[in-house]
Amino acid sequence: MTNTAGLGSVNCTSCGAGLSVLGGGRVLSHVCGYCGAVLDTQDGYKQVDSIGKRNHPDSPVKIGQTLTLDGVEFTVIGTLGVVERYGGQTWKWVEHQIFSPTHGYLWLNFEEGQLTWTRKVRDFNMGHWLSASTVERSEVPPTRMYDGEKYRYYDMSVTQIDFMEGEFNWIPKLGEKKSVVNLLGPDAMLSLVKSQTEREVELTRLLPRAETAKDLGIPESALGRVGSAHPLTPYQPLPEEGLLRKVLAATAIIAALIGIVFWFNSGQEVFASDRVALPALPQTYEFQIENTGQLARLNLETTLNNQWTTFGTEVRGPGGDVVLSAERTISYYAGRSGGESWSEGNRNGAILFRPTQSGTYTASLAVTQGSSTTVGDVGLRVSQGKPTGFWVFALAVVAALGWLFVAGRRAMHSKRRFAGSDWNDD
Repeated sequence: MTNTAGLGSVNCTSCGAGLSVLGGGRVLSHVCGYCGAVLDTQDGYKQVDSIGKRNHPDSPVKIGQTLTLDGVEFTVIGTLGVVERYGGQTWKWVEHQIFSPTHGYLWLNFEEGQLTWTRKVRDFNMGHWLSASTVERSEVPPTRMYDGEKYRYYDMSVTQIDFMEGEFNWIPKLGEKKSVVNLLGPDAMLSLVKSQTEREVELTRLLPRAETAKDLGIPESALGRVGSAHPLTPYQPLPEEGLLRKVLAATAIIAALIGIVFWFNSGQEVFASDRVALPALPQTYEFQIENTGQLARLNLETTLNNQWTTFGTEVRGPGGDVVLSAERTISYYAGRSGGESWSEGNRNGAILFRPTQSGTYTASLAVTQGSSTTVGDVGLRVSQGKPTGFWVFALAVVAALGWLFVAGRRAMHSKRRFAGSDWNDD
């Protein structure tokens, strides 16, 4: 065995197998993939422990493969099998230590068909450390800020090492445990990791499957089927989504305002009768309608007071055909209570109809029922050319629903991201 700086391989001091040296000068241990011996690289590769013969965890990533992260090439130098057990359930994944001569040591993780990468965070304010006990006492999901981004509590776990192979920049131990509190941010997971000897903060990001598999030199199918949606899955916006959201919001507001203007536009008045006492009804009125492209409006104006009355009307066109037969109930009540005046109802009522042709129309007006049919009087006003706000209101509704759909996509994506959180409001 030789241990010359820069040498590409050494022999295991336990079984003699050749071991690749890939991890640089800060590697502290090398676990033999053949016999399981744990070797101290700083003490002539002396064996300090052994994990024995163990089944290799399922991962398509192998020691010696390379990939590029943020423009920097890294080499896979070690493999850890990690397990979490809770409530009778077991979760397993694989963490590969990767190395760059210029950027040091990171982690490439494989779980349920997805690849992520993790780096240590050195500039987190440790005074804002979040422990598991603090989470359990919190009434709402705790949050922390890092690098201008807000991270919200996602889950916590206790993990332990179940397998080791290759080089590491510390000396891992089989069964070594860590307590982890994870917080989910806009595009990364912030992990507060506590071991027996230290506290560390890590930042994890999701890698694109196809591009990363190609970079590693393996087919994407080697990653297997994707399990549940990863909480770091990025949001896929619609084309020009920001502009679309603004256009839909503006359309809904403008259309609603135009609809309101149309609603309160009574059109051109063509007839106004004198008011007559209710006992004088029924009455028949004649008026001219020229505009058949828009609605006509009959407006009943009364002096009802603390009473209700139902008026019946029948409108006939120039040819004598009935174009409208309807009733309208008008009620108005007012008084004082507790030293304050009150009123409810309205003394006026309107009936709309669409003229079939221009010419002379007749409208009959009668009282059909009421709390008092002998008190009060009523007048009739007729206008033509009243615009309908139906279509602009419909446009406003459609645009508003479109805005809700577009805005709701992002909200639903956020909800799905936290679907796997172990936070319970109860």
